[in-house]
Amino acid sequence: LTIAIMVTLGILIYKTEKEIKMQTITTIQGLLESMSFPIYEIYFINKHLTIALNGAQTKIAVIENFNPKNPTYYSYKEIMLSFIEKIEFGTTIKLHYFKKGEVQTLNIYPASAEVKDFIHRIYLHSYIKRIETKYPDFKFDTFASSNWSCDFVWGFSKKNGAFTYFQTGAKPVSYKINLKKENFTIDTKYKYFEAPIFGIPQQLLIFEKEFLDIIFDSMIEIIKKNYNPVVPNSIYYDNFKNVIYLTNGTTSLQSIVISEVKEVEYKDNRLSFELLKEGRVINYLSNHQQIADFENFLINYNLQKITNNFEKKVDKLINTTQSTKFIIDFSRDRIIYCANLNKFNSFSYMIISFSELKDAKINKTGLKYFVRITTNNNQIIDATCDKKEVALYIEATIEKIVKGDEIKF
Repeated sequence: LTIAIMVTLGILIYKTEKEIKMQTITTIQGLLESMSFPIYEIYFINKHLTIALNGAQTKIAVIENFNPKNPTYYSYKEIMLSFIEKIEFGTTIKLHYFKKGEVQTLNIYPASAEVKDFIHRIYLHSYIKRIETKYPDFKFDTFASSNWSCDFVWGFSKKNGAFTYFQTGAKPVSYKINLKKENFTIDTKYKYFEAPIFGIPQQLLIFEKEFLDIIFDSMIEIIKKNYNPVVPNSIYYDNFKNVIYLTNGTTSLQSIVISEVKEVEYKDNRLSFELLKEGRVINYLSNHQQIADFENFLINYNLQKITNNFEKKVDKLINTTQSTKFIIDFSRDRIIYCANLNKFNSFSYMIISFSELKDAKINKTGLKYFVRITTNNNQIIDATCDKKEVALYIEATIEKIVKGDEIKF
């Protein structure tokens, strides 16, 4: 019987509180409409406090001690969102704002999860408005914060990949960057986002988790729409900004600004990019196929530096090994030996004119064949070959060049 009575009283109290809440909200809505305060969102904190956000999301109305049965005596004030200095969370939420040159505080209790979320969104809106004011001609269409108290506010443009960050606090500052020109890392599986803030690459905390998915989907769409696929859904290349994009097509996306890379290392399950600044390394988890595809891209990328105006019908590009090439440039009477084509800074090549060639002989070390080329000034080049047939072809061709024999194509 006692339990039954307690349950019945609990239900009655809950119904009474719910009725008071609905009656208060309904009456206040009518009151605010009569005051030309269009409502975007209204929240009943407790029977003594209700807060409403206006349609333009620029200010809040604070109604205290409102009694819907006697809607005459109550306390009312408006707070501009741009005047909110900070919010604090404890047993009571404290909203600090400027009014008449002084910092005043609105205490909000109870600090339930729903109330906490409502106050966070109000505070976030205040900085969204500041960002929109600072960049009136630039459309950021999705926003997020670093944490509940909005130490940082992030903005992103789905259209062009622009990203803005706003550091809040006593001396707020904001900057805008173009993600398409930066090294950044996105991994939606592990909720990881790294981008340069104040010029320093760092992991960005994100309170609104869907924000990262939006950035990933938007950047993938921008990349596929604007840049050449080296391998569809895996590697894309922006030849104008000289940026390579690596992705698994579903959860990870890594951009690499080639001009900022010192060297690359190929591991079993990742590509490691050592950057020029401070020896920093970007590790991108990958698979064997994507690693091989990237290596082929870099080989072709390096070859393009020395094969401009290459006459394909006459000149010969010979694959000596995976990462070395031998070019017989008949159109310019020279040979070119390229080494470490699958590297950045380690990539090198040597050019020797036909007139400087003395002879060429095949040698073998272990399982590898190599052609030892000697010049008239006794300079030696050893061109390693994976196949004996390739070494024989290079040797025979150089012998004909030295003898002045006619070479037929």
